Amino acid sequence: MSDSKAKPRKSDPVKAASDVDCQECDTAARLGLSTEQGVAVTRDASRAVGADLSLPHIEAAAKIFSLLGDAGRLQLVLRCMEKPQTVSELADATNMSQSLCSHHLRHLRDQRILASERRGRHIFYQIDDEHISRVVRDVFAHVTHD
Repeated sequence: MSDSKAKPRKSDPVKAASDVDCQECDTAARLGLSTEQGVAVTRDASRAVGADLSLPHIEAAAKIFSLLGDAGRLQLVLRCMEKPQTVSELADATNMSQSLCSHHLRHLRDQRILASERRGRHIFYQIDDEHISRVVRDVFAHVTHD
């Protein structure tokens, strides 16, 4: 009989389950939630949308709402809903410096709110997909509804 304890292997299901729990705990903590709150919000969101969601999905949605919650970034999104535009066009239209505009555009692109396409020497920004356009339109329909 050996005195040493066996170390769990990477393929050990008990170890893998605890790693997932730690990842969920980390995600919940980034969102300012307890683990129990993370489980509850995931359950409620899954029911509300009729899809099996995870805490990273909740985190991604919260990030998108956070980005759209800034009036400057929202203005960039609204301009890109009209037509594809360059950084300089967006900066001029929004009275932002090109540096600040580029910074906002990078965050919007990282979350797939906007997409970029190079055409010759210029990069054009546009809405990534119709989902974002619908969200923005629905929010404005909501706030203008009597």
